Amino acid sequence: MRKFVIFLLLFSVVSLSFSDDADARRKRRSRRAKKQKIINEKKLYERVGGEKGVALIVDEWLRISLADQRIAPAFAKVTEQPERLAKMRKGMNDQLCEIADGPCQYKGKDMVKAHAGLNVSDDQFLIFSEGLFKSMDKRDLPEREKNEMLARLGELRAEVVDGEASGE
Repeated sequence: MRKFVIFLLLFSVVSLSFSDDADARRKRRSRRAKKQKIINEKKLYERVGGEKGVALIVDEWLRISLADQRIAPAFAKVTEQPERLAKMRKGMNDQLCEIADGPCQYKGKDMVKAHAGLNVSDDQFLIFSEGLFKSMDKRDLPEREKNEMLARLGELRAEVVDGEASGE
């Protein structure tokens, strides 16, 4: 019996030393596995080229959208008057700049009013978003920036899409 108690005592001491070592190894592995925080990462606005980059994207986006016969009729009233087209371009520029965390502030904050009467449907919104993708693609932006910009634009969908036009 005495041998058994000694054996049990020795076994527990040895197993405790191994479990402490195993815990220490597990902790070291988890510390190594933790990803380093990205420090000083640039804002999306800077990654797309700042003021000039946003302006180039908007100009191409507008050109693509006005040439796309699926949504061009929605812009008919705007394209008839050059000053309205310039105002729309400025608004798009400010809005894209703002959603990319740039210094611009979109003046037409009430997007429901700004898009009233346009009867923008889900399909038109997707086509318009596709135009943004094409314009960013033409500028050879990395996938990460394109996806991030499209996701941010998608967050505005509810404010832009007219409930009646989308069937809601």
